[in-house]
Amino acid sequence: MQFLNPIELLELENADVAALDNSVIKKAKRKLFAEIDLSDNGHFDYKGISLTKTDCEKVIDDLENNNALEFYSHLSSNKLLNDFLVNGNDKLFTSFKQESIYKLPEFIKFISPFFALKFDKAILKAFVNADEEKLRSILRTQNLISTADLNIAFKGLSIEIQNRLQQIDAITKDIKNEESEYSDDDIDEVIDLIKDVFPTELLNQLPAYFQSQINKIAASINFLQLAIWNEFNTTSVSLHLLEHLLELNIESVSKPTFQKNYDIVRKKHEERIEQEKNAPTLKKWATIILTIQAQIKNVENKSIQATDALDKIKQLVAVSELNSLPSFANEIRTQIGYSIRSLSISCWNKQNDIKTSLSLIAFALQINVNEEAKVKFKQDKAELEELEKKYKGILVCHFCEKNSPDDNCGISQTIYKETYRSYFPRRVQFSYTDVTIPRCKNCKEIHSKGSQKFSLVFFVALVLGVIIGAMTEGEHFIIGGIIGAVAGWIVGKIMEGNQVSNSGIKDASESTLSKHPLLIDRMREGWTFSKPSA
Repeated sequence: MQFLNPIELLELENADVAALDNSVIKKAKRKLFAEIDLSDNGHFDYKGISLTKTDCEKVIDDLENNNALEFYSHLSSNKLLNDFLVNGNDKLFTSFKQESIYKLPEFIKFISPFFALKFDKAILKAFVNADEEKLRSILRTQNLISTADLNIAFKGLSIEIQNRLQQIDAITKDIKNEESEYSDDDIDEVIDLIKDVFPTELLNQLPAYFQSQINKIAASINFLQLAIWNEFNTTSVSLHLLEHLLELNIESVSKPTFQKNYDIVRKKHEERIEQEKNAPTLKKWATIILTIQAQIKNVENKSIQATDALDKIKQLVAVSELNSLPSFANEIRTQIGYSIRSLSISCWNKQNDIKTSLSLIAFALQINVNEEAKVKFKQDKAELEELEKKYKGILVCHFCEKNSPDDNCGISQTIYKETYRSYFPRRVQFSYTDVTIPRCKNCKEIHSKGSQKFSLVFFVALVLGVIIGAMTEGEHFIIGGIIGAVAGWIVGKIMEGNQVSNSGIKDASESTLSKHPLLIDRMREGWTFSKPSA
């Protein structure tokens, strides 16, 4: 559709509109056609456009309409607007001024179809050239476009934006499918690409007609940053993309989601910067985690005792130092806590050492882990304490109340219970059973040393008693032996008791054994350590 101004074709620019009757127009028309007939090619050159008589006649006939006549006449005096309608001369935008005739709906309807076509090309060119000032000038003239012609005026730019959306969506798809040509080394180039493809300073100038596409641009950038977040080892790119996205004039229900994503990525990015700055510290604690995991394996294959593993943890992990680290260490703190928890579980499952297991859980609870981990650790501690209470004296050595019982170190004790007695004739019946009292290796050694001292003292006293009795009066050596044996037994027991008490553990006497959880109830039921006699 080509705009032609018949007033200019007929060279009637200076004529009074009121004087332009049919006779004047016909006379001018005959003159124009004569020029065409006399031309070399039978055409009339109008602002660089070659016209036939038919072309001219069609537009000249419009002058029969009074409104059209008036509008053409105005345009012949408004050269900038007239030339823009004819050939898209963009000088109009640099010198555009509002005029009263622009408020007439009839005038807008008259020029809009032609204006929209030229406007479409002008705005697309300004956008592609990233000419912000030119775009702003062009948009000042959009009141000359009727609503019915908006699709024509913005068609080219709308297609351009859609093509750019498809370009970015294709990049996103390739990244998600792991088919992208980008790598960790050059993925940051996407930032400049997005800024070039979706310049916010241009897009934010666009009218409401483009709001839907602007919202789609925001969504497209968001999907791209999510793909990069998931596939590449970077937070910086996602953060810059979201910053660019939020600079857009978005009117979408998704805007809060974009803001939330930005807050998440920014926090993670700040943490990563902090982590990089504190890389040596993180490396140190990461090494400690590996050491703890090695301890877990050693406990499980029983190459070390659970108590040794606990001592190692206390040497490795300085809780006050770990807890004083800034927020960048939140994750490492939680990992260390969980590693110690795993060690605690192994000490219980593989070595039945509930004391060490409890100590490790208590140690883990001293670390500033996240709330979820803290709840789990407290639950583990409560369950272990319940087990310790339920199996007191079985899971922990009764004599030192510290170590776990060791294999082949228990005390085997026979107990008896009278089941029947008669006096005529004198007879007694009883039941008996052997009970093994769990004991640790250390307590066994201490008890054994005390027993050895008792035996030695008893033997020496017995021999001395016999010798002394024989030296006084030979026939009294038996009495001397008895006296020596009694004295030896008393002194031996005292020394045995001292040996045990000095070590800080309970002795292995019958009175102590009777209070063991495995025996205490049976003692109450009438079981004894001595065999009933008739």
